[in-house]
Amino acid sequence: MRKDAQDILDAEMTSIGRTLIGAFDREAAAVINTISQSRLGEVEGCSPRFQSISRYVVGSLDHVQDIGFVASDGTLACSVLRPGQPIEGFLKPWSLDTPTLTLAVLEDARLERRPLVLVINNGLNQRYVVRFAPSVLPEDIGSTLIRPYLSYDALLTSGDRWIHVDNQIMYRHKVGAIARWAIDVRNLPERFSQTMSSKALPLVVTISVGSEVLPVIYDRLDNGAIQVGILGGLVILFLLLLIGWRSGRPEFEYSAVFDEGEFLAYYQPVVDMGNGNILGCEVLLRFRTREGKLVQPAAFIAYAETTGVIMKVTHDLMKRVAAELNELSKDFGQLKIGINLTGKHFEDMAVVDDIRAIFGKSNISFQQLVFELTERHPVQDFQVARMAISGMQELGASVALDDAGTGHGGFSYLQKLGLDVIKIDKMFVDSFSNDVTTMTIIDIIVELAKSLDMGIIAEGVENQHQVDSLRKLGISAAQGYFFSPPLPPEEYIDLVRRSVVAKNKFSVFENTRISPLHNYRPTEILYEVEAEVVQPIARAS
Repeated sequence: MRKDAQDILDAEMTSIGRTLIGAFDREAAAVINTISQSRLGEVEGCSPRFQSISRYVVGSLDHVQDIGFVASDGTLACSVLRPGQPIEGFLKPWSLDTPTLTLAVLEDARLERRPLVLVINNGLNQRYVVRFAPSVLPEDIGSTLIRPYLSYDALLTSGDRWIHVDNQIMYRHKVGAIARWAIDVRNLPERFSQTMSSKALPLVVTISVGSEVLPVIYDRLDNGAIQVGILGGLVILFLLLLIGWRSGRPEFEYSAVFDEGEFLAYYQPVVDMGNGNILGCEVLLRFRTREGKLVQPAAFIAYAETTGVIMKVTHDLMKRVAAELNELSKDFGQLKIGINLTGKHFEDMAVVDDIRAIFGKSNISFQQLVFELTERHPVQDFQVARMAISGMQELGASVALDDAGTGHGGFSYLQKLGLDVIKIDKMFVDSFSNDVTTMTIIDIIVELAKSLDMGIIAEGVENQHQVDSLRKLGISAAQGYFFSPPLPPEEYIDLVRRSVVAKNKFSVFENTRISPLHNYRPTEILYEVEAEVVQPIARAS
């Protein structure tokens, strides 16, 4: 009985390992091929021509953040992000036995995913380093059945760890009594593991899955013979009826949870940091069960996107927003409203029809709407996605790039999709005080936004230092707990109306502002779906 479940688990772990290694090997091969075709190795390191080609390569590849030139003594002489800021001791000095291709993990305790670089030895004491984006290894891997129990480590053969990913999903599948009896996890190892290595580069991935997944797999096996052997004829009939009833239900028991709870739209203000005016809001989808149960976002997002539930959820969210902000938009038609769409929404033109139908009959104009494309979920067909984006823009809406520089698309999305807004991720905002590289990245984003006449907005602002730093860089629009957390619709509407008549616009945030030092805890037990957020538009100054 256990063997069938174990075989399925082993096959799934093998598939996950191959997916991770395959994704990395493909990107590394693309990097090497692009650099070879660009003839980067034929130009002088750190020359204007070197910088120009390097910027082209970074923009052409989905998962590359930076390219640099390393001198013979191991000093990073320059890179796209650090053109005039050498770093001594970046790599070991060059020697005759330096391999042609290798990997190195950089030390940076501030980052959850430590930077990984591909080191290309061009000979003649010259080396190039290519820094990969964290998204080079896909996050949403494995079946929805396995994912809640999955973790993995990616490390070099030298033992240096690059990435540790632990889903740590609070929700666990419901398991029937038969499965619990058939597979007693108390007699099993705590976790099962498999290791897989890259054939081309010194990278090893170790997959680990909690043994408590075995009863879950067994419970979902469509194997009538096992049930027959256990319970006999009468129980077989009951089980067949039960299986028939469940066959039309989702693999997770979320449908029952949805029936007993409620989706809510919360609104987080976006603020002009220069004068305190409210520019609009970011819509965040929340779900509250009847019992007030908290479910981590990762669990819900994976399920919703895998089953397609996210399409209906987003459709209903837009209808709720149209109803809740209808009267406010009648009086304040300049306020932007941000709604996030996942990669699935850009696979056809249906979302454009939904936008037209839902908001066309409301007081919310299309010009108020900003739809965000997050880099966490890659676009599968750029041609179709571009058609969908053009359809939104023809209505008058804008489309934003979320998490710029942290995900799948990189700045190649801007080249291929014709987006209107760039969002600076909270990860960069958090690093203002101690990371020169972060400041360089944001400088590049700001200059790019200005040159392309794009809007730019910073998220996750939590203190005055971040406000001052952003303003110095020419960024005027931001949101975060320094101003206000996400608010219920009635509180957001009241905040907007009070802001209009207030002489000191910043004063209206005194009762909503939440300092990180206050150790904030929500008063309601909710779970927030991070895939359902988007920032409004604001122009770079």
